[in-house]
Amino acid sequence: MITVALAGSTSRGLGRAILTALAEYPTQLRGIVLSRHTSPTPRWLEDMGIEVRKVDYTSEDSLFAALEGVHTVISTLLAQDGTWTSTQLTLLRASLRRGIPRFAPAEFGPGPLAAPHIDLLRPQRAVLDACRAAATQNPGFEYAGFHLGLFMNYLGYGAPDEEPALNGLSDSWRFVWDVEGMRARIPLTREGRVPRLSMMEIGDVGRFVAAACVLPAGTWREDFSMEGATVRLDEVVRIVEEVRGRKMEVVYRPYEMVCEEEEREQVAYPDKFWGQLERMVARERVGEGVVEPVLNELCPQVRPMGVEEYVRKFWS
Repeated sequence: MITVALAGSTSRGLGRAILTALAEYPTQLRGIVLSRHTSPTPRWLEDMGIEVRKVDYTSEDSLFAALEGVHTVISTLLAQDGTWTSTQLTLLRASLRRGIPRFAPAEFGPGPLAAPHIDLLRPQRAVLDACRAAATQNPGFEYAGFHLGLFMNYLGYGAPDEEPALNGLSDSWRFVWDVEGMRARIPLTREGRVPRLSMMEIGDVGRFVAAACVLPAGTWREDFSMEGATVRLDEVVRIVEEVRGRKMEVVYRPYEMVCEEEEREQVAYPDKFWGQLERMVARERVGEGVVEPVLNELCPQVRPMGVEEYVRKFWS
């Protein structure tokens, strides 16, 4: 039995999705959650019967004690108070001290080449560098960054059955498409083309992560990107229009405009962050907004939802 410790996974979104997927392997995987001493355990987590181990993320000794019997550590931590890097590095050191062979830092966003261009994600580089160093110094240690592009669930705001459509997503920013309001703001590439974007439904992310946990030793890679669908932004508009039976109001945004607006923005979050993401999408670079289906090929038994299936399921 492989014990998988999820750090920071008390959210109803990604954390619940991964824990639910781990439970689909009852004879192979067991999920536990590491949670801050100061954080209450949510009811949904209690209802799942998941073991919760309380920790102090600033203390390597606290984490070391909590990681007893753990084989794989998956971080879904997100801290905007400047502690994101230090917290994950402490978690990594405690994991190495325990002899844990697999570690996944908190990525779960755009491709691995995006972080240097997005302020909020830039701290990922230090954690990734530490993982690389650990792999060279600790034989048998593996690490992986799970990448997915954009959560497909951003298309679910305002859906008739919004709760399952969002699947725990709590960021209400309407990025590119406002399906409820039938509006879209599409950034264009430098050449004036409509770019592509990779998308993944949150539940499918959990299923890919669980499938990755049962892969044989030696198969984990630095880039564990996964793809539900990679589509042109205007193809999403076509799907929404067909399903909802009316036209979207579409504004096409030249590349120069996208860049200028992002550079002028002073509010770090959410405005600057989403402006940098829009600029990333407009670059249409593989490894940023467009990801390669690495896990799709390694785990063909996981069949993720596509954009049309998602829109028809929640907007019909």
